[in-house]
Amino acid sequence: MMLALIRPDSWNFPLFLHILGATVLFGTVATVAIAGFASRSHAGYEQLLSRVAARTFLFGVIPSFILMRAGAQWIVGKEFPGDAKTPGWIDVGFIVSEPGALLLLITGILIWVSVRRGRLMLAVPVLAGIYVVALGVAWVAMSGKP
Repeated sequence: MMLALIRPDSWNFPLFLHILGATVLFGTVATVAIAGFASRSHAGYEQLLSRVAARTFLFGVIPSFILMRAGAQWIVGKEFPGDAKTPGWIDVGFIVSEPGALLLLITGILIWVSVRRGRLMLAVPVLAGIYVVALGVAWVAMSGKP
């Protein structure tokens, strides 16, 4: 706990960018999942909710994922330079974000195909929900540093 108090000031900005990106990523992926599940149960709003999910993905998920990963690489490079061994809580973040990029790519393709059809496929909110849970696990691991 005392390590946080003696962290160099040069680490604050990359850490802020990482946390900002991760928080916005969590919220936007949750929004895609909620819009997807809502479009399944509200028949009159399918097209509107599919466009909301698509725009949220395009303008929220993609930029926040890039910001989160760039901030993560920047802060890891400062905290553990060279070949220094990283702790397990950092590995959890990489385990969630690297396969998560593939999951988000698949989700984005399915959203694009779904918007063309006018209705979101069930796979979109399910994949987004899975990634929200994975982000929550990483969030707990990074916050608690077990």
